[in-house]
Amino acid sequence: AKVEWPVWDGREDAALLDVLNSGKWGRTAGGGRLLEFEAAFGKRVQAKHCIAVTSGTTALLTTLGALGIGPGDEVVLPPYTFVATFNVITNGYALPVFVDVDPETFQIDPKKIAAAVTPATRLLLPVHIGGSPADIAAVNKVAEAHKIPVIEDACQAPGAELGGRPVGTIGLAGCFSFQASKNLTSGEGGAVVTNDDAFADLCYNFHTPGGTRPGASLGRGANYRMTEFQAALLLAQFT
Repeated sequence: AKVEWPVWDGREDAALLDVLNSGKWGRTAGGGRLLEFEAAFGKRVQAKHCIAVTSGTTALLTTLGALGIGPGDEVVLPPYTFVATFNVITNGYALPVFVDVDPETFQIDPKKIAAAVTPATRLLLPVHIGGSPADIAAVNKVAEAHKIPVIEDACQAPGAELGGRPVGTIGLAGCFSFQASKNLTSGEGGAVVTNDDAFADLCYNFHTPGGTRPGASLGRGANYRMTEFQAALLLAQFT
């Protein structure tokens, strides 16, 4: 039998109508669904901070923007990934540097990363492709040796764990997607998660015009705010 996707019932109907009738449709309107979803998803992945955004791509753009990555910077990534991982690097006019995968796992091979690191390397961007975790512990060891941050592209891996620990919280931050094909979906949507207070504020301020949280501004920003409709859908999908 054909499996229909997504799966929904009256809970999604009610959630969308509740937001519609509230008249509070976006983050700045103060409807509350976004905060509720961020708390629920953060708890699910054991992250202190969760910032809901419009897509997995904009989650990645937010983290790279918060790090100030731009022209002249190099970002290490695996060649086996969705094109968004590449696009967010070139979007900021930085240089993607490919490190090949381990043929046994199809995830980035940590043993090959050090050879790709140069003085211009600003970030390691491993990917948990196809819902399967990359060896982030090993990637982190290389990162720490070279004093380079790690952002986990966990867009295809909401709920995946490595050694009992949810992916997305092992590096500096993790990025998730709630696009139409994902196991937790709102059609489009995403999230940044982190346990680093200062980085959470940087990401929040990057994702909303003007920024409203304390801390230094990088002078860069965008508007990647999720709507209350998407957050309500995601809360229903959690069930």
